[in-house]
Amino acid sequence: MIFISSSSFFLPAYLTKQINDNNYSDGQFSFALKNHYVAALKIEENKAVLGSINWITLNRELAKSQSESALKLGYWYQGIVTNEKLDALNSNAIMWFEQAIRLHSQQAVVDLAQLYFQQGEIVKAQSTLRQSSELLLSNRIGESVLALRIKIAIHLGDTSLIKQLSNSDVLKGSLHSTTLSLIADMDKYAIVKNSSIRNDFADVKLANSVGGPLSCITSLQLFATNLKHLKHLEVLINTFNKQQPLAQYVCLSTPRYISIKQLDCEAQSQKTMTCDETRWQDIAEEVDSRHIGLMLNEGGANVHLGILYFDVKDSADVFSHEVSHLLGFVDEYPLTQDHDNCQGIQSSPFSHNIAVLKNHYQGDKNKLRAMLLKNVSWANSINENTPILQSMDNQTSKKKKWRLGTPLEYKDQIGIHISESCQKSSSDNNASSSYSAFKPLSRRTQLRYFAEDFPEEYLTLIKKNPSGYLMPSFHYNIALALYQQGEVVEAKYWLNKAAQWEDNPLKKTIVIRGGL
Repeated sequence: MIFISSSSFFLPAYLTKQINDNNYSDGQFSFALKNHYVAALKIEENKAVLGSINWITLNRELAKSQSESALKLGYWYQGIVTNEKLDALNSNAIMWFEQAIRLHSQQAVVDLAQLYFQQGEIVKAQSTLRQSSELLLSNRIGESVLALRIKIAIHLGDTSLIKQLSNSDVLKGSLHSTTLSLIADMDKYAIVKNSSIRNDFADVKLANSVGGPLSCITSLQLFATNLKHLKHLEVLINTFNKQQPLAQYVCLSTPRYISIKQLDCEAQSQKTMTCDETRWQDIAEEVDSRHIGLMLNEGGANVHLGILYFDVKDSADVFSHEVSHLLGFVDEYPLTQDHDNCQGIQSSPFSHNIAVLKNHYQGDKNKLRAMLLKNVSWANSINENTPILQSMDNQTSKKKKWRLGTPLEYKDQIGIHISESCQKSSSDNNASSSYSAFKPLSRRTQLRYFAEDFPEEYLTLIKKNPSGYLMPSFHYNIALALYQQGEVVEAKYWLNKAAQWEDNPLKKTIVIRGGL
C-alpha cells in the first residue's frame, strides 16, 4: 500500500517537482504515470522505442498539452508517408501539426505550411503562414517563414513580392545553410535580377553548360516556373548528357526561371501543350540561344518550330525524342491527319529521316533511282547495291512500273523503307496508293518509341549535314505569332532576329514544314 501525504500542499505540483528533481519513489512514479502527469509521461516516452505503439500512445497523451509532442507525432507521420498511404498519413501529420499550432507552436506553423506547399496546396500554405508571429522575424523560425514565403511567391510568379522579400535584412544577414542555398538558387536560376541578394555562392554557381558538350550545332535554354521544377530540370539535363547520344549536339545552359504570370499556356494532361508565343518577347533579349524549352506541370510534349514544350513527368528518353525534332528529325509514328508534313508529296527534302514521296513510278529504273535519290536527304548513306524500287509487273519495256521501297530482304540496310508517319493522312484522303512517308531504317527507333535507342545511323546523318534541317530560332515563333495577330511591323523585327541565327544571314525567309 502506498501512503501519500494529504497535507495542504498541491499534490500534482509536488510530485512533478519530485520527478523533475529525480527524487521520487517507484510508487510515486507509478501514481504519477497512472494519472498522466506530464513529467512522468515524458520520462516514460524517452524510454519508449521510436514509432512503437507505446511511444505513439504516450505522445498522444502528452500532445494534449505539450506542443513538442504534437510536433513529434507530426514529424513521425510525415516521415513514413508512402505513395500507397499518402492521404491517410499526411492527414495524421496535418492533424498533429494543427494541434501543435493550437498550443502556440510557431515551428508547427512553418512545418504545416511547408507540408501544404509540398503537396501543391498553395492557398492552404499561405493561410497557415498568416498564423506566424511578426515578432519572430528576427529568429530562425521567422527566417524559415520568410524563405517559404519567397518559395510560394516564386511558384505564383509574383516577381514584385519576390524582389521585396529578397531584399529583407533577415535574408541578407542569414548564415543558415538552408537560407544560403535558397539565395544561391535564386541567383543561379536568374529568379531575381538586379537585386541586392548576397552572392556568396558565385564560385560554385553552375557555368553556362551543365555538363554539356564544348561544341554543338544548336543551343537550348530551358525554363521552369518554380524551384522544384528547376532542380528537376538540372537532373534531367545531367541524365540526358550522360545517357543520350544526341547530347553531343546540343548545348544546354543552366535552367532559368520564368514567372507563370508571364505565360499564357494551355497545358492539360494528354493534350498537346500550346502557349501564346508573343509572350516570349519579354525575355528574348536576355536569352542567348537558338532554341528555348518550357517545362510545365502537365501537358503533351511537342516541338513547335524553335520552342520545345514538355512536362515534369517526361523522362530523358522523351526529352531526347523532342530534342531530335529541333535537330531536324520527324516522328516515325502516325502523325495527325492534318499535319503539314503529310499533306502531299514534298517539293524538296525537309528532314534528316523522312521523305514524303509517290508510291509508284514508271520508267527507266536507273533514271528513276537517280531522280529519287535527289529527293532523299540520306541518299549518300544508301549503298549503291541496295534497291529502292521494286518491280510491279513482268514488263521489259522502259516504261516498266515500279513501287518505291527497299525490299524486305534488305531490311537491315539503309534504304527507303515505309514509315507510319503519314499513314493517317494518306488513307483518310483516299490516297493510300498515291504517296507515303519513307525513312532510312526499317527497324524501330526513338522516333517511333521513346524507349528505343537513337540509332547510330541517324547520328551519322547529323554529322554529314549538321545544320541542314535545324528548326528556326525561337525568335521566328514570336514573329509568326505576331503576324497571326496582325502585328506586321513587330513581326518583321523578330523575323530579322531569327534570320541572324541562320548560317546564311541573307536567308530571311524560313520555310516551315509544321511543328515536327
